Amino acid sequence: MIKPYKHINSKFHKIQSFVNHLFLDVIFRAPYIPQAVFDTSLVLPKYQPLIEGVNDEYLLNPITECFAICKTLSKSHLKILKRGIHQNNEIRLLCNGDLTPLEYVDIDLISEDLSKQIKIFFDKLYDKAVNREVFYNKYGKIEDYYKSLVSKSRTCRCCGINKVLIKFHSKRSALDHYLPRNHFPFTSINTNNLLPICDVCNSKYKLAENTIFEIIKQNNRIVSKTRKQAFFPFSKITPYPRIDVEITLNKAFSDDMEPSDMNVDLVSTGYEERIETWNRLFGIKENYLAECCSEEMYMYYEEQYVADLNFGKTHDEYIEALERNRLGDMNFLKSAFLNGINNYV
Repeated sequence: MIKPYKHINSKFHKIQSFVNHLFLDVIFRAPYIPQAVFDTSLVLPKYQPLIEGVNDEYLLNPITECFAICKTLSKSHLKILKRGIHQNNEIRLLCNGDLTPLEYVDIDLISEDLSKQIKIFFDKLYDKAVNREVFYNKYGKIEDYYKSLVSKSRTCRCCGINKVLIKFHSKRSALDHYLPRNHFPFTSINTNNLLPICDVCNSKYKLAENTIFEIIKQNNRIVSKTRKQAFFPFSKITPYPRIDVEITLNKAFSDDMEPSDMNVDLVSTGYEERIETWNRLFGIKENYLAECCSEEMYMYYEEQYVADLNFGKTHDEYIEALERNRLGDMNFLKSAFLNGINNYV
């Protein structure tokens, strides 16, 4: 992450409380509830309209199925599921590697039917239910939450080079499930797990890649699965760790440069594993090299950098000016690019 987002006050955060109550107080306590079949009287009155006010297939049907399945589960299995609710929603600790998450493949070992119904519930909650009147009247619209979060900042906080739509647009960019909802149950509506990023980062690179496990497959079979640390998108670390981009050229700079003519390193002391994860998820090095080989970057070099040097500005003075606003207008990458050209021997 080039720069984290700051938490904002929003009613939208509170949907997670509905989820926690539903699963911790009702569904995962099903064996201890005398009632044989789920109905909305089992949840707090303030949450009943949320279930009753949307299409049954979105929430009521999967809730009913989950409740019935959990009636048959052992105390030890229910304990695993309850722990999963708590641990999967500690996004910061999961990113730091301090907790072990519960994945859908783990729930499959308890009950494949339960795993399926939980996934249906959380997919429908995010894709359908939150966009219904009964939800947005209580918690606000997801579009408004997005716009409050990004405000007027056009730069993707993930890659630092592409743009996101802001509050003045009628549409919005992607809200990425940082821990993918296809892998991790109970997290689809957790705002610590919803990250505004550009469409390149979201739709072209990350997709459903597992954030905190590096998975290697051969012939569609998992041959290794390694736990990894990742940057937390809403980190409160002050100052936030600086990521330096270092570019070296393998040949003299020209207008026909290709990515193979350059090398890029991403450096942040103490955050090496997080850097590796960031690059694995979003193709950061590939994107930076492509940008440095673009026609636009060559024109920038010719028409701005060289022109300024011809008017008497030194290389160091030019870099110093870029560093004063290093995260704006790709200045951190331009600085690395120009240093790479300047340092070529």
